[in-house]
Amino acid sequence: MLLTRVFDADAANWVANHPDVRPFVGPAELGELNFEEVIAERQNWFLMGEHGGFALAWSAPGVYEVHVFILPEGRGKWAAQARQEMVDYAKAHGATMLWARISPASRVVAYFARRGGMQPTGEMIYTFGSPYDLYKMEL
Repeated sequence: MLLTRVFDADAANWVANHPDVRPFVGPAELGELNFEEVIAERQNWFLMGEHGGFALAWSAPGVYEVHVFILPEGRGKWAAQARQEMVDYAKAHGATMLWARISPASRVVAYFARRGGMQPTGEMIYTFGSPYDLYKMEL
C-alpha cells in the first residue's frame, strides 16, 4: 500500500505548502495552508504516502471533493498507483461519488483526473474570484 489515512496535519501541511505543489492548491492569497481543523473533522479523509497524497473533503453523504498533493518525484507511475488506491479506499468506505474543481489553466491536473476516471461536467464555478471546471466520477 502506498497510502495511509493520517490524522496528524503535519505531513499534509508540508506537502500542500511545498513550492512545487502550493500553486496548484488554490490562490496564493490564502497564504500558508493548515489542515489541522479539516483533518480533525473525521468525515474528511487524508490519505498520504511517500510522495504526497489526497484530501477527500466530505460534501454530502457519500460525496467527497478530491484535492491532490503530489510532489514532483511522485508524479507519474507512483501518482497513478496512489490515485487508484485513493479511489479504492473511497469506494470501500462508502463514497458513491468523487468530484474536483480544477483550474482551466491546470491542464496537467485535468489530465490526471481524467486518467483516473473523472469526467468534466461542463459546469464551472467561481471560487476565490477564479473559475474552476467541475469534474466528477461515480463509484
